[in-house]
Amino acid sequence: MRENWMLGFLGFMGLQGIRGLIDGDYLQAVWIVWFVWFIYFLPKR
Repeated sequence: MRENWMLGFLGFMGLQGIRGLIDGDYLQAVWIVWFVWFIYFLPKR
């Protein structure tokens, strides 16, 4: 259950970042960095 919640949360952050890039809002696009960071580092723990 917790892992499903995490995937949903990461997906939401990724969508926020992509929407930010489309709108030209680079502060919002920083969410993409967090999204990639979590996807890359969480499985290694």
